[in-house]
This record gives sequence, C-alpha cells and structure tokens, in this order.
Amino acid sequence: MRKRLLVALSMSCFFANCDFNFANARDHETVVSQERIRRDYSISTVDLNNQTDLHIVVAKDLDRTNQYLGHPTTVLLDDGQTIIAAFPTGHGRGKLRFCRSNNGGKAWQTMKAPDIDLHEVPTLFKTETPDGRSRIVLTTCVPKTGDFRWMVSDDGGGSWSKLQSEDLGLKRGIIVALSSMWQLRDSENRPINQWRGVFHDFAFDNFTIDLSFAKDPNAYGGWNTVWSKAKKITFASANGLENSKNAQLCEAGFVRSPEGNEIALLFRPQAKKTNAMISFSSNEGETWDDPKELPGSLTGERHVARYGPDGWLLVCFRDYSPLNKNNPHHADWVGWVGRWQDLKRGSEGQYRIRLKDNYGNSTNNNVGDCGYTAIELIEDVFVCTSYGHWELASGQQAPNGKGRPPFVIATRFKLADLDRLLKQSKTQNE
Repeated sequence: MRKRLLVALSMSCFFANCDFNFANARDHETVVSQERIRRDYSISTVDLNNQTDLHIVVAKDLDRTNQYLGHPTTVLLDDGQTIIAAFPTGHGRGKLRFCRSNNGGKAWQTMKAPDIDLHEVPTLFKTETPDGRSRIVLTTCVPKTGDFRWMVSDDGGGSWSKLQSEDLGLKRGIIVALSSMWQLRDSENRPINQWRGVFHDFAFDNFTIDLSFAKDPNAYGGWNTVWSKAKKITFASANGLENSKNAQLCEAGFVRSPEGNEIALLFRPQAKKTNAMISFSSNEGETWDDPKELPGSLTGERHVARYGPDGWLLVCFRDYSPLNKNNPHHADWVGWVGRWQDLKRGSEGQYRIRLKDNYGNSTNNNVGDCGYTAIELIEDVFVCTSYGHWELASGQQAPNGKGRPPFVIATRFKLADLDRLLKQSKTQNE
C-alpha cells in the first residue's frame, strides 16, 4: 500500500495525495499520453465516507431484514424538488420498487410501483412529448431473449402505461438497456423532439436506438412511444472496433460538451485489462471516434456525468481498477471533478471524491457491487444516489470484512464546499 497523506479537517473529512497548489482548487492539469497511460492517479481525493450528515437512506430492508436493494435510477420532476427513484429488489433483477423525495433528496418515502418482475436494471429518463408535456420513460430489458421493454408516465410517476416489449432482433441478447439516453440536436445545435439511447449485448457490441413520439389518440397520454431499429456502433476503424471488443466495452455513460456540438461516451472496460475508455462524436452519435483509454483517475464502471452550475463536471462511478494495484479506494463509490477539456485531452482532472466505502460483497465474489449512480442537480446541490454494501455484516470487522446486503442511499453536497475544504487542507499543511 502506497503512503497517503491524510489530513483531518473540522468536518472529519480527509484528503489524500495533496500534492498540487490549492490556491485555486480547480486549476491543475495533468495530461496523459495514450502511449503512456497512467494506471494510478496523482490528484487529490476528498473523502466523504464518514460525513454522516451528507448521506441519507433512500431504501433499506423494505420487505425483510438484509434485503438486497440495488441499481437505482432517478428523475427530477418539473418542480425542481421532487425526485423519483426506481430500483430492483435484487442484483439487476427482482421486483420494481419506487421511492420519492419531495424536498430535494433530504428525506424519502416509499411510493407505489407497478407489479413488475425485472430481469435487468431499470433506468429512468425525462423526455417531452411534442405538445410540450413532460414524460418519464422507464426502460429495461430481458437480457437472454433480447426483449427491450419500457413504460411511460405523464404525471410524475403517479400512473404508468402498460409495460411494453419489443424484440430488437439481436442474436446475442441485450444488457442494461438503456445505460444512457440523450436528447438529439439539429445542425444548428438546437434540441429536437427525439432521443438516442445506448446499450450492449453479450458479445460486447454496443448499439444505439432512437426514441420519438407519434400522435395516437388510443395510446397512453395520446402519444405512442416509438423506437427505431438498433444501430451497431462500429467506431471509426476496424482497429477501434477490435480494441473495444478486446476491452469488452459496455454500459456507456453520456456527456455533452459545454458548447453542445460534441458528445462523448465513457465506457466500462469489463475485461479489466485496460483503463476505462472514451469515444467522441460530433454528429449526435451517428458515428464515433475510436475509443481511447482514460487516465486512472476515471477508471471504473457505470459512469454518470452532470455539469454543475459553474460549468464544472461531476462524474460518479464504481471505482474498479485492478491495474492500479495500490488504489486505496478500489471497489468503492467515487466521483471525479474536472472539465470537458480534461476528457478531450486525457487529463487527470482536478480531484476525486470517495463518496462511500463499499465493504466486501455479501452475496457473490464481486467486491465492487456498488456505484450505479443517478445524479440530479438542484440549484447548486448535487444529489447522488447509489446502492452498495455500506454496513458491515454481523460479526465482520473493518477494513476487510464483508458487508451486509446492499441498500440505497443519496449523498447531497456542493462542489463549492469541497473546494473550500481542499483549500483548508493546504492551509493546515503549510
């Protein structure tokens, strides 16, 4: 284990590897060459693990003690305060459950959900029908059969359409459909009433699929939900596609450039032989550049990104980085703060966040069973929701003991507060 500098602060928060100038907490840049990919990272880490006032239980033991609750997804309603969370009662499968917060994630209550048996994680997306009404779309799938499934709500989750299903005609199933979905823009960079989602199959080919709405008086809400045929992502070259297959890229997380004219997907490297990878597109995902490895500071799984009000980017993910042998936060729930330019240049970013320590898995050998994150922004407050083994199982001891089955929490914070703590740590070490 490499040595780490741990500096205690007034909020019982700690910072690791504090080795750059904190005069401005976001002025550091370390560019990573593709010829010399860094497996570890040198930027500082803000540790929020023990900040009990920041962590709120969303759902725990809803039906029985030690119940597995995992893989949450959220959507923020139009009032800017109400958050709906959906998740399964098992590892990527089980009964669909809903929780609701009416005050920006500060407190949560259970919410009635349709009686649905999930075969894969659910994902929630906020869209808009052509007549200007907000529509929540919930997508999921049946991996082995290749059935893509969805339902919609036009009243903030109070009622839902019937669960619909479509065979996409793929030979190797579908997984985590959809891991991301974004609203498309026209050639003038203006949003249009069409969305594009991404998923992968068992062969680790990645696909996009488009969503639109067609007027239908007999459909739920008067608008039928229409999905295009799935389109395989082939990347720019045969070599790029081969590299993506060898790395087993999957579960892509979407981010758009600040100007809006370029997008990127951050991929999970399931083969565990490379860092996480990124691919860019300047035509809304019609074509994609060859994927490139990200620096070690962004290596992990199931990336989800959201800009703050000041234009800085927060990316949350499961830290799973076996190539970084001395990583003290391997398998924990983490975040990364940086800029779009950091993603473009391969820079390490500004700093990392350990959101929560994830104890060893109680249900299988995957120690990284956490970190499917949903991020909402309410004014300048990030509300990050995830599942994980946040507590030790009975009779287990830290630091290497196994955790009890996972449950869902939300962590609320402002980047400005983290910046101030970084500056405080510099002052205390001078």
